[in-house]
Amino acid sequence: MTYRSIDAYVDDLAWRLRVGMRGRRRIMREVAAHLADLVAEEEAAGLTPQAAARRATARFGAPADLAAEFNRDDALHSARTAAWSLMVCVAGAFVATGLAQRVAPANPWPDNALYYGVPVMLVQVAGFCAGTAFLLSVVAPWMLGRPRGLATASRAAAAATVVLLPVAVVAAGNIGGVGWVQGAVSAFVAVAVPVAAGFSARAALRAERTAGPSTVDVIAECCEALALRWSWTAQLHRTVTSTWAGAAARAPHLMSWLELRRHPWRAATTISVAAGIALKLPDLMIGDLDLPAAALEAGAAYIGFIVFGGLLGLRPRVGTPEPLDAVGAEG
Repeated sequence: MTYRSIDAYVDDLAWRLRVGMRGRRRIMREVAAHLADLVAEEEAAGLTPQAAARRATARFGAPADLAAEFNRDDALHSARTAAWSLMVCVAGAFVATGLAQRVAPANPWPDNALYYGVPVMLVQVAGFCAGTAFLLSVVAPWMLGRPRGLATASRAAAAATVVLLPVAVVAAGNIGGVGWVQGAVSAFVAVAVPVAAGFSARAALRAERTAGPSTVDVIAECCEALALRWSWTAQLHRTVTSTWAGAAARAPHLMSWLELRRHPWRAATTISVAAGIALKLPDLMIGDLDLPAAALEAGAAYIGFIVFGGLLGLRPRVGTPEPLDAVGAEG
């Protein structure tokens, strides 16, 4: 028997779903089957068919709430798939870039500058973006038990894809002029990046549009959750937290250069300088520090923060009000 209330419920649910066609059909079949079971229970209890159908839909919950749950699960699955695929692409691109710096073809395509410069610069940026997407869509749900910042994760995956595409083009253009190992890795990158781009596009289409927590907040939550797993790490976490709070109270101006939440631009300067030194640490250990190269690395890191900081949730985006607790406001 066909029930108008059940048909209207399933149609309303289908209209609200933000999943693929195959997933939509599967969900509609499962929901219709569950509703049919509930109708049979209500009819066995003595209700009329139409009253049983209305009662079944009421017990099942609002279509908007059910669709939101399905959409969250599908968005998380899509974000995870995109993050894993991008991490694999970044690893392959990193290996291909390392091999390209050691053994170059006789006539690199399109020219020497792009062959050497594009992969080296872009793979680092892609790794940072893909790592952010992996943190938000894989690590955070595993450690916190719930998804956090999937909208930011989809933006990070999209940014990593855009950055990796030129690397894939350069890799594809030099497959024939290199050895079989480097050619195989380059071919893998050339094929894997477009596949990851498809996964990233799907994740972007299915991600929630609502503003989520910043990436810095998610990192803090993950660190706290990890620290609370053992007693000694919990004590260490409390000690570090109290020490940080005490230092911020005694030397607020000095600590502002380290607080990424409250003073993102100052903290980004400190982090960029530290990154420039860290990347040249092997040269420093052998007494051959290249200061201009370290300054270039620091400048590149700061430019990356300017370009991608808001996109990756590392600083407030333009037009987004800063939380009250981040500026020290009192209620």
